[in-house]
Amino acid sequence: MDAIALAERITSRLSNAAELEQTAVSIADDLLLLGRCVPDDDWLIVGGSLARGEPTFISRSVGERLLISDVDFLYVHYGDEPSMPVRELRALAGKAFPTIDLMTLPLGDYRAIQTSLGFDFKDLGLGVTEHGLPEHEPVKLDARDAYEILLYYTQAYFWLGIHDQWCAGIDSALFHLMVNRLCMKVLRATAMLDGAYAHHDFDWMAPHLAEQMRAELNWRRDPTQPPMDPGRFWTYLHDAFQRFDTEFGLPRPDAVNYSCYATTSSGRIVARHHQAVHAVACAMADTWIGTPDPAALATVKRRAWQRTTGWTGTAPQPSPEDYFRAHKQEIHDHLLAMKVQVR
Repeated sequence: MDAIALAERITSRLSNAAELEQTAVSIADDLLLLGRCVPDDDWLIVGGSLARGEPTFISRSVGERLLISDVDFLYVHYGDEPSMPVRELRALAGKAFPTIDLMTLPLGDYRAIQTSLGFDFKDLGLGVTEHGLPEHEPVKLDARDAYEILLYYTQAYFWLGIHDQWCAGIDSALFHLMVNRLCMKVLRATAMLDGAYAHHDFDWMAPHLAEQMRAELNWRRDPTQPPMDPGRFWTYLHDAFQRFDTEFGLPRPDAVNYSCYATTSSGRIVARHHQAVHAVACAMADTWIGTPDPAALATVKRRAWQRTTGWTGTAPQPSPEDYFRAHKQEIHDHLLAMKVQVR
C-alpha cells in the first residue's frame, strides 16, 4: 500500500477527509517508514481509530491539523521472539506520534486471537510492512466482546482518577478529553449490540445512541468549546448496563464466565477484576440517575467498594482508583493472555 492509498484508508469515515489529505499523507508516510524498519520476517499492523478510518484531528493553527487519537500498533513476529528490539521500535514510533500503544504477538497467537482485538488487527488492520498482513481467518464479534470493552473502559474511569478530579473541580481540556473518550467507548460498546463497530456507524445505532455519539464527536473536534457535563458518563453507563442486561437476560457481572475464556487461568483473573468494577459501577450508575450529584456518587462509591472488598480494617481503605491503578497492567496482560490461551 502506498502513502496515498493508506492516507485514504486512514480518513475514509471522516466527512472532511479532503481537508485532511495533506496531514493524512504525512501520517501515512510516517507509518510506512516505521514499517520499513521492521525485518522481513515480521509484520507491523495498525489498528484502532486509524484502521477504522475515523481518527480525531483538532486545529492547532490556521490550516494545520493535529492528530490526537492514540495510534495502536501490533508487532507480529514469525520466530519465537521479535527480530528487532521492540523498545527501539517503540522509541521510533514515539517520535512520530503523540500517543502510541505497541503490543507484540507471535504469528500463531495472531492467527488464533479473536475478540475486538483480533477484529481490529485482522479484519480492519492496516499492514504497514511491504508484505501486508499475515494470512488469517476473519473474526466474528458477539455481545461478550462488546461487554468486555464496556467493562474495560469502566475500569479505566477509575484508574484515570476521573471521579476524584471531577469532585476536585478540575476543569482542564485534558480532563474533558478523557471524559469524552470514555463516553465514546461506552456508547460504541453499546452500539455494537446492534451491529455498529465504528464511531461513525450511525445507521447501525439506535437513534438516541447515534445522537449522543454525534454530540461527542462534534465536541471532540473542538475541545476548546464549552465542555459537556462530566456526569453524562454515568447516564451512558446506566443505559448501557440496562441494554446488556436485556441482551443477556440477566445482570452479568463479568464478560468471561459462560464463555470459552472461563477455562483459562488468565480468564479467571480478568473475571475477578470485572466483577469488582461491575459491583461498584452499577451502584454508582443507579445513584446518578436518581441523584445526579458527584458528592452523592462519592458516598455510594465508598460504600459499594466496602461491600465489594469486604474491607473491615481500621487503616484507610484502598479506593477503587487505587485498586484499578495498581492492577492496570495486570488487567491488560491477562486480557491478552486469555485470548491466546484458547485454541
